[in-house]
Amino acid sequence: MDLLGRVRNEMAFEGNVWKSYAYRFLMQLQLWWPIWVIYLQQDRGLSLTQITALDAPFLLVVILAEVPTGAVADRFGRKTSLVLGSLMFALAVYIFGIADNYPVILLSYTAWGLAQTFQSGADGALLYDSLKAIGREDDFQRINGRLWAITSLSVLIAILIGAPIAEATSLSFPVILSAGIALLAIPVAVSMHEPRHAQNEDAEPYLQMVRRGVGEAWRKPALRYVIIFSGFVFGVTFAPLIFLQPFLREHDVGIGDLGLWQAPVRAAGIVSALLAYRFVARAGQRVAFLAMPLALAACYFFLSGVDAAWAFAAFLPVGLVAGMQNTVLTTYVNRRIPSERRATMLSVQSVAGSIFLAVMEPLGGVIADTLGLQPLFLIFAAITIVVAPALLLLWNRAEAAELAEERLAIDTAAERGAVAVS
Repeated sequence: MDLLGRVRNEMAFEGNVWKSYAYRFLMQLQLWWPIWVIYLQQDRGLSLTQITALDAPFLLVVILAEVPTGAVADRFGRKTSLVLGSLMFALAVYIFGIADNYPVILLSYTAWGLAQTFQSGADGALLYDSLKAIGREDDFQRINGRLWAITSLSVLIAILIGAPIAEATSLSFPVILSAGIALLAIPVAVSMHEPRHAQNEDAEPYLQMVRRGVGEAWRKPALRYVIIFSGFVFGVTFAPLIFLQPFLREHDVGIGDLGLWQAPVRAAGIVSALLAYRFVARAGQRVAFLAMPLALAACYFFLSGVDAAWAFAAFLPVGLVAGMQNTVLTTYVNRRIPSERRATMLSVQSVAGSIFLAVMEPLGGVIADTLGLQPLFLIFAAITIVVAPALLLLWNRAEAAELAEERLAIDTAAERGAVAVS
């Protein structure tokens, strides 16, 4: 490739960074964010048990399709995967907004889950490989932190304007409008520049890629345990957040004000996503891993004991963890996997989160309807404080063993080289 071609390639890969920001912003600018639980409760007459049960088929689709669609991204192109995901997502949100019965809502959730799997892993893999192509892969954690901050900013804007729009029109109107916004992300995805290896026609067969991706994650104990830990943290972070809207309504917060009350939680996510890489650099990887579940457990214990509107402040640290958990844990996974299976392996990580969420959400819905929100938070606190440290202990042991093996292999190779020279 001549000099001009290399410059154009570098500019194209640099352009993928801001295009990733724009794509994620449009996909997350969903105006239903502040009212979707209330929409299902008031407009569609569903209980919290029914609402959380809706996520069962959604997450089942995610679990079954996440790795195969990740392999689609690796085999046929991350850009193609993003375009398909955006189109399906817009259609699913539109159906969700016009659905007037439980089966149709269930159908929209199923399509929604499939759309998410086409996006998950593909956007992060394209971004990482674009940076790697220009020698900036060490910047991934910082840039990925910005990406998650932009995600949170987009959601924050949607929260602030979605609730007033719903109060001025109807609870369903922001949902339908969001489908149109999602369609705007398609031309952004089309304009992205695909790294060459992702279009390699000699890539391994699709099904073999799926099997090898899952197998590689399972055979490496440190990677296996950190993926399980990542999934657990995702589950105990986002399952309780679903009950934030019912919590606010129980304390007489009006529809139009729901966005103002939820905005600080998202703002906390923006701050933590931006500063996550600095926190890890100063505190260390192990401290960062442990700090997240400890913060969650402390917040849930507090919410279980205080029944007042001001207790909402305990959701702020949960927002901090929500903003940093993906950045911190995905960076670790990215550094331990080969580029040609990056989207597949990141999809394995996403599957772990979906499995835990598929269990925790419906369980939370049943507990909330039968016992109330305070017992729900107490149970989540107990689960978090017991399970997370156990998983981290397993990961720490596996990581230490793998590092010892690597050092032994290096020392052995050095000794053989010294013998050969002598």
